[in-house]
Amino acid sequence: MWTTSHPYTVILIIGSFVTLSLAVYTWTRRRSTTAIPFIGLMLACAFYAFGYALELSSRTLAGMLLWTKVEYVGIACIPVFWLLLATRYTSLERRLSKSVLMVMIGISSLTLIFNWTSAYHHLYYNWLGISTAGPFPLLSSIKGPWYWVHQVYTNIALVAGTIILIGALARSAAPYRRQTSLMVAGAMFPWIAYVIYLFGGSPYGIDLTPFGMVLAAPLFVLGLFRFGLLDLIPVAREAIFAGMSDGVIVVDGLDRIIDFNPAAKHIFPALDRNMTGRHVAEALSKYPSILDLLFAGDAPAAEIAIDDDQVRKYFRVRLSPILGYRKKTLCRALLFNDATEEVLLREKLRAQATTDDLTNAYNRRHFFEQGKREISRAKRSGHALSVIIADLDHFKDINDAWGHEAGDQALQEASRRFKEQLRSADLFGRHGGEEFAILLPETPPDQACLVAERLKNAIDSTPIIQNGASEFKLTASLGVAGVDRIAEETIEDLIRAADRAMYQAKSAGRNCVRCSPSVTSAPF
Repeated sequence: MWTTSHPYTVILIIGSFVTLSLAVYTWTRRRSTTAIPFIGLMLACAFYAFGYALELSSRTLAGMLLWTKVEYVGIACIPVFWLLLATRYTSLERRLSKSVLMVMIGISSLTLIFNWTSAYHHLYYNWLGISTAGPFPLLSSIKGPWYWVHQVYTNIALVAGTIILIGALARSAAPYRRQTSLMVAGAMFPWIAYVIYLFGGSPYGIDLTPFGMVLAAPLFVLGLFRFGLLDLIPVAREAIFAGMSDGVIVVDGLDRIIDFNPAAKHIFPALDRNMTGRHVAEALSKYPSILDLLFAGDAPAAEIAIDDDQVRKYFRVRLSPILGYRKKTLCRALLFNDATEEVLLREKLRAQATTDDLTNAYNRRHFFEQGKREISRAKRSGHALSVIIADLDHFKDINDAWGHEAGDQALQEASRRFKEQLRSADLFGRHGGEEFAILLPETPPDQACLVAERLKNAIDSTPIIQNGASEFKLTASLGVAGVDRIAEETIEDLIRAADRAMYQAKSAGRNCVRCSPSVTSAPF
């Protein structure tokens, strides 16, 4: 039968079903590390609200005591789940040591036991009765010592959890600043209701705390469905970003950006707080190697080049999981380490190992290595291939007349002019001294002879200026050897044949081209 208490009862029953529904919904998304404590908290609130609703509707002391035992299933558990939720939500669960957690569970368990057995020892209640001073009967009690122990313990846990969330709110970035605000606001309602009840401001002496929890439920609903309360989990920024010069972008399990540090913003200017909560591909679409690393996860690292103010920088990118409770992956961090100096040094060493310092042409060893690869490729494809040997004429006279500095300048100028006439696919190397070797892929001997003529004319076309005033003429003798289709010939065979043809050009008066009729004839 309905009494004057029924409006309060209806509100509490509705609230208990809302919190129970939140617990059931969260169970379907329990992969989140915060899901279990959140489910526990919602179930505890449901027990508290439902038990108190039926306590208010009871008219006998036995009925009130029965439902008090039900509501204390929730009351005793709220401090544990609240503090556990706050620390996991802010990734600070390591600060909640196992010993502290065990003490909390112990106190909560004793609270439940002492409440259920208070009639035998009066540790929780010294006296229980019914008050009829108001419009409907209420349970009246004289509190025992453990009641006050539980009150102190509960308030310490609630205050500690709320302070942790407020601290997270101060460090948070959108969108989880909004969801953290909702959690803080949700914590305030039960707290305010409890303070009003504690100081005697509640109507008829009703415990307002479960009503505060009912008011908090819509905020948790908004957090779940609007801001992804259990999907976007804020990471303790000081644990990742403090003092880091490397760029860091943190993504959640759905590959959404949940945070980044100033160093990452400097690397990727497109990053801003509006990108938080959006898919990482939107911010890094220009860098497929990063997305491959993130999505495929096969390679341990990647290397990217970024042009910053017309200066190219290189970054080594690593993917690192951020582990939480029981080593479950909370999220993943993309770490960007500036590797520009290392990459440039590596390229310099590679160039030194493959390139002649003076002429910037391939050195002899690298030219032969690349030449052997081209021979193998030509054998597979059945294409033509030719080699040119170019030797600068009277080079010793240049050194004797103008000095070795002039000789170096002549070699550099010859190298530059040769390169201007060649294709990017052609191989150009310093064969030794004043000799250069050129390999022309997919070029038959007759066309190679035309290329050699062009090279000779490029060398002969312009005098070289020495010391800004004097000048000297530079010419070259060139020999050509090639085949229309590679059979058993080697790079050494082609070079020997071209070298023979080059000496024929020398014998013919220099500054001319001679083409070898055969690659396999006897050495010159």
